[in-house]
Amino acid sequence: MSAPDNLSKVDRLRARDGDLCWLCGKHMDFHAQPNSSWAWSVEHLIPVCRGGPGTLENLVLCHPPCNRILKDRPLKDKIKLRERRRRKIWAAAALSKEAS
Repeated sequence: MSAPDNLSKVDRLRARDGDLCWLCGKHMDFHAQPNSSWAWSVEHLIPVCRGGPGTLENLVLCHPPCNRILKDRPLKDKIKLRERRRRKIWAAAALSKEAS
């Protein structure tokens, strides 16, 4: 079953993944000026220069600065970066809970 034609690619990605950045897991502002730190951008998990398709399965949403960090790295490197960043965020949250 395909998505309704009146939904944009971004709307379909938001419906699938929510409004959190794929890399850092923080909220994106869909009303922010393009390229602001909290705005959204479309990231190809497998970069186009490495043969990645433009299909929804290969696309995620992330902040423009996070997109620049991911660049045209191989998918396995992007996943490692994501895990490393998420671990830092989770550790900081756990320490913050212990302190309160």
